[in-house]
Amino acid sequence: MEFPIHLDTEEAAKNLQPSILSTFKKLAASRYYTASQLELLSSEAKQILNSRYHELGAFAYLVYIEGVSTLSQSNDSSEQSYRRFEHFYASLGEELKQAIQTEKDTPAVFAFIRQLVIRMERDKHHQNAPWPSLVDQFVPQLSAGHIDRLDQILDTYSFSRSASSAVLVKSYVTLLAGREKNALQQLVSISANWTEQQLTKHFRCLEERERWETILHWLKQLFPSKSENRYGSLQAFADRSHSHLNKNGTFLTDVWDRWLLAPSFQRYAALTTHENKDKKQQIVDYLLPKLEVQLHQSQTVQVYIRLLHEQQRFEKAAEYFLMYERNPARLQEEKEALLQSMKTFTPHLVKPVLHQFVVRLAEKKSRAHYEKAAYYVSELMDVYKQDHTEDRFQEYMQLLKSEYKTYRAFIKELNLIHA
Repeated sequence: MEFPIHLDTEEAAKNLQPSILSTFKKLAASRYYTASQLELLSSEAKQILNSRYHELGAFAYLVYIEGVSTLSQSNDSSEQSYRRFEHFYASLGEELKQAIQTEKDTPAVFAFIRQLVIRMERDKHHQNAPWPSLVDQFVPQLSAGHIDRLDQILDTYSFSRSASSAVLVKSYVTLLAGREKNALQQLVSISANWTEQQLTKHFRCLEERERWETILHWLKQLFPSKSENRYGSLQAFADRSHSHLNKNGTFLTDVWDRWLLAPSFQRYAALTTHENKDKKQQIVDYLLPKLEVQLHQSQTVQVYIRLLHEQQRFEKAAEYFLMYERNPARLQEEKEALLQSMKTFTPHLVKPVLHQFVVRLAEKKSRAHYEKAAYYVSELMDVYKQDHTEDRFQEYMQLLKSEYKTYRAFIKELNLIHA
């Protein structure tokens, strides 16, 4: 997709008007639309633009979006129908985003972005204008040089509380340009009741720059009525900041108690990435007993297993497999990896686990379970070879075949091990 700079957009708008009107009528209709039907409407518009107005490139998309938006504003579309328009704008925006990503360093791309910003300022009092969300959609694709120039242009514009979406975009661009204080001031100055979701990308940017003290300062400034540790979906940013700033090694009980409400190995890793081995052990010592109370939850089990593996808590792992694992036929990837580590580093601990798996599977009396049981028998054979006790394994095999001599399919699988 091209970004031609010198175009007669009025002529393009005139030619596109019938198609624009048709799209608007469909989006504004009272009928129910599924997401796939809305995407079909967007695809129809893209087909028109790409086949009949290819030479206009990105500006054909701009004219089309502007035409639909103007009709939407003049007809005072309902909130329900606005969500349809929003979907439509975002869908066309995806096409533009891909083109911008390819040509992001060119002057033509910046000229196009500038046209969006001009319209954002012009329509700032129209709450549902598409321009702030489109600029926000494209900003991550821009080069650092274009970000700086965009920041300079936006700095000449003033947006009030009624244009809060434009303020969000402006402050985010200012933040990307490295002017953190100015970005915060823009958000605070309009006294908007910002939601956590609206500001997530701001805090993500600060975290990527490891601006831990700045994150805590922003939270206090933007949410003065909220007490510390009550920042909703932004609380994770606060917790990670406290963790990184915790130079004296104090155990952050509040942080880890909140973590336990929704255990996540990814968040554990983020919170402990800067901690030394001893501190990690202290943290895991605190977490494991509390996680054990929640082992009826599959997500907790997954995190628990990964913690055991990371810290090489193989005795605890053996306890878990022996007491809690009820389906050794379908072990998750994390559990298989833990078993292999136990096999390598603590073969004496993995033996009873594998022995128990064999019994549990054999008692299921199905070919699939017999095959899996035989697999674990072969694993046991490797372990016995590893500690040079093959004779003990042979004794075990004789006892196993004697115990299950009437299980012909299972005996057949066992015989394959020595084939």
